[in-house]
Amino acid sequence: MSVLEIDIARTAQEREALFALRMQVFVQEQHVPEEEEIDACDQTATHFVIRCSPPPPDYPAGVIGTARLINKGENTGKIGRVAVAAAFRRMGAGTRLMQFIEAYAREQGLCRLVLDAQCAVIPFYERLGYTAEGDVFIDAGIEHRFMYKDLTTSREVS
Repeated sequence: MSVLEIDIARTAQEREALFALRMQVFVQEQHVPEEEEIDACDQTATHFVIRCSPPPPDYPAGVIGTARLINKGENTGKIGRVAVAAAFRRMGAGTRLMQFIEAYAREQGLCRLVLDAQCAVIPFYERLGYTAEGDVFIDAGIEHRFMYKDLTTSREVS
């Protein structure tokens, strides 16, 4: 039986593992150009990891999921690069990761979270209380929509 732990990426090994996972999910699976996957925001973002214990083979540091949070100012945070390894999807790991990020954002005094959701996963974010706004746009060759959640009026989703 595996146990999932979610936390901020704290070690160089975890950071390497989360970047490797992002390359697997976004570049290999979704064909995002490699040069677009890692950007300057990675230097200042808070990175989160989902670790599986015991670590499954082929998952460095046991990292099976990741996301990042960027403080955009004006009490707003932007969530991005949300990725869960294919073998661990649809098991609740992504929901738990988002809940952890929201709790962290509240602790940091953020009142609003925004993200650019791939259209295919908008229902996932809607179940977590996010609202889509605006037109569909293309980012890295994939259809997206802007979404937001007001942390001052919403409660944590369990």
